[in-house]
Amino acid sequence: MASVRLSPYFVTSSVANPALIRLLRSRLGSRLGRRLAVVEYVGRRTGQRHQLVTQYSLHGPTVRIGVGDAERKSWWRNFEHPARVRLRLAGKDHDAVAHVVRDDERVVVEASLRG
Repeated sequence: MASVRLSPYFVTSSVANPALIRLLRSRLGSRLGRRLAVVEYVGRRTGQRHQLVTQYSLHGPTVRIGVGDAERKSWWRNFEHPARVRLRLAGKDHDAVAHVVRDDERVVVEASLRG
């Protein structure tokens, strides 16, 4: 019988992200969301809505999301040109415009919060 080899990101996207999204949208989200954000965006090619959980850092009205192992991930490419994004940070939703910033070898998505 042939073995099935799953992507290392399969468990994250299929199991961990949905569970964390539920937690971050609950009352516990204000505490858990101090370093974890729910990122919601519309795919540039498909037009489908996507949600994922990322770590972030806040610098005034700018949210910085480092993309680890960027060459193996594609979600961040939706922000190579500025695009709308909704962020759930510490229990509150924020609309923002995000874009990619390349910092040496790193890829960072920066989102400017509105208001």
